[in-house]
Amino acid sequence: MSFLQKSWDGITVDYGQMFETGEFDAAMPKEGIAIAFAPHEQVIWSVDGEKSQTTSLAAGTAFIYASRQLVWHRRDRPSEWIHITFDPEFFSRVSLEIGLAEDTHIQHQAFFIDPTILYVAQMLRAEILNEGLGGNLFVESLRNLLAIHLLRHHRVVEQSIDFKETRLSLSQLHQVKEYIEEHLSEELSIANLASVALMSEFHFARIFKATTGESPHRYVIQRRIERAKVLLSITPLAIAEIAYRVGISNQSHFTAQFRKFVGTTPKQYRDSA
Repeated sequence: MSFLQKSWDGITVDYGQMFETGEFDAAMPKEGIAIAFAPHEQVIWSVDGEKSQTTSLAAGTAFIYASRQLVWHRRDRPSEWIHITFDPEFFSRVSLEIGLAEDTHIQHQAFFIDPTILYVAQMLRAEILNEGLGGNLFVESLRNLLAIHLLRHHRVVEQSIDFKETRLSLSQLHQVKEYIEEHLSEELSIANLASVALMSEFHFARIFKATTGESPHRYVIQRRIERAKVLLSITPLAIAEIAYRVGISNQSHFTAQFRKFVGTTPKQYRDSA
């Protein structure tokens, strides 16, 4: 069995590959979701001792579990999976921020495919396998996207959520952009940027994208790359040092991001400048 776990503010991600077959059970202590990346022709399962059921699983199948559920299953082939669990306090905070009751819970739901959930799961799998190279800003964006999506589409109590279309004011946008420029060399987070704009972090990412056309994470990466282009052109600094100065501590990750946005490597860009 191969197993990795990483926690960020409000969320814990467990990723595993299990090569053994047979019967397994697990206690789910928090609200969360499991996604199976490997398909299964037949899985026999039950929740909290209820009558067992048999089903087939397509790759990307999700399973939402409520707090403290005991899940048992039997399978006859290896599996690859990810568990995403939320801290209860975080989930309550999101519920209040988007206009729901503090005690709103997600609905237990077995074996379904949801494109948004699968996208977040795939991104978090890549993040945990790459040792968090995307940074807090990226993970927080995924965390908020998933939490709000679950509360909008998979909650127990049907309550309406009023997402008012709005934009950042010119002053707010200027302050956020100025803060980003002044702190490009640091680890930025949605919470940091939202506090500059004097708004909830759960609304900020959506409103920032509505205003600029880009997610906060993508905008910050673009600004890091633009700063790096300047440093490559006018300084003799080593590429690793430039990566560090623009807030990307891993040189390989910096090179990959630079190529993605510029179309060439940092060295090639410097040589042609």
